[in-house]
Amino acid sequence: MTSSPGEVLLITRLRTLNKGNQALSAAWLGLLQQAFPGVPIRVLERRPPHLLQYTLSQLARSRDPYRAFDDLTTRLARLAPGAGAQQPPDPAPRIMLDEAIPVPVRFPELRKRLNLRGWIARIGGYRHSYLQRLAACQRARLVVVNPAGEFYPREPEPAFYHLIDAHVSHKLGVPTAIVNHTMDIEDATLRAIIPKVYRELDLVGFRDTTSVQAFREMGGDLGNVVVAPDLALASRTAAALPRRPGEVAVAINVPEAAARGYAGRWFDVIRGLQAAGHRVVLVSNEAPSDHAFYEQLKERLGVSMEGASLDYDRYAALLGAFDLVVTSRMHTAILAMVGGAPVVPVEGASFKITGLFQELGLPVEVIRPPADGWVEAVVAQANTARSRRDTLAADLAVKLDSIRSQIADAMLPRLRTAAGVAS
Repeated sequence: MTSSPGEVLLITRLRTLNKGNQALSAAWLGLLQQAFPGVPIRVLERRPPHLLQYTLSQLARSRDPYRAFDDLTTRLARLAPGAGAQQPPDPAPRIMLDEAIPVPVRFPELRKRLNLRGWIARIGGYRHSYLQRLAACQRARLVVVNPAGEFYPREPEPAFYHLIDAHVSHKLGVPTAIVNHTMDIEDATLRAIIPKVYRELDLVGFRDTTSVQAFREMGGDLGNVVVAPDLALASRTAAALPRRPGEVAVAINVPEAAARGYAGRWFDVIRGLQAAGHRVVLVSNEAPSDHAFYEQLKERLGVSMEGASLDYDRYAALLGAFDLVVTSRMHTAILAMVGGAPVVPVEGASFKITGLFQELGLPVEVIRPPADGWVEAVVAQANTARSRRDTLAADLAVKLDSIRSQIADAMLPRLRTAAGVAS
């Protein structure tokens, strides 16, 4: 099966409750339009539900997980109905923020065991849409898979589905890239599969050199690897808003903090910021996930919350109006920098925020909870950032211009080469 030299296919988040995913999808759409002017770009949603009938645990029980994975992707590729089975692409796909998407908060293990959508997939409920997806791959001159933040140790299943998507596309004879992700995987089955899958792809893009090292340690071949910072850094902000002197925005990755047992210490962080004279406003690029905990903070500490309904560009403009932004959410850090505000970064469950700041070359300590003294370190760094706000913002603007050029220089020729297009 071979590809026809048609459109470029971007697999990313189309409808999301996360402003960071919205920014990232829009930035990738823009980069591909820059790389392939005049070429139609089709955008498809990540993690097709047809694949939910397959689980990582099924592979883990196999004597040879990679062979089982390869057999699975071969079977899926054989379903491809031909490039003519799909309509031409929407010339202007809509990447939507939808904060009404429900966030599952109860009985996660029970839901995982029941896997109701997996049962629907087994009886063919999603088969037609998956055949259309395969046809779209067959039409493409290049397939770009953007898993964004879904390679992490806390939940390995999403990475599994992105790997299937990429490998099936490769099996269809289409040049395939998997891009813009952090390699922080502990699952033994995935670690056995990833190096072999990636060796067959045309392009692998990591966000940081820490991920490259992690990939190398699991046996990865770096011959097709490129490193470029998170593409959301290329986002553009809406019109600047008036400065809000004395105010600091705080974004907390509540699910990660709760999972690691230090969510309650954020009360101390906010009290410390208030005692130092900062007026605290809660923000989030994934407001539905953080809302319940934010309500507790609002009730007990008298803080407010803003920005829940804003698209990513207006959210970036909001963040840029604050003296500074304290955040354990990576995309709030990125959109704050895009908006022009200094950032006090607090690491989450992975190393992705640390990797981001190392890749940017910013001389800022990434604070790592729950280490001793992390609360005090946040307050101290916020005080320093407030005193140097204008200098830090000016330095940041220069750095962002350089990073955007670096991303374009790294990615555009590699994407064109992967698609067999002369630069």
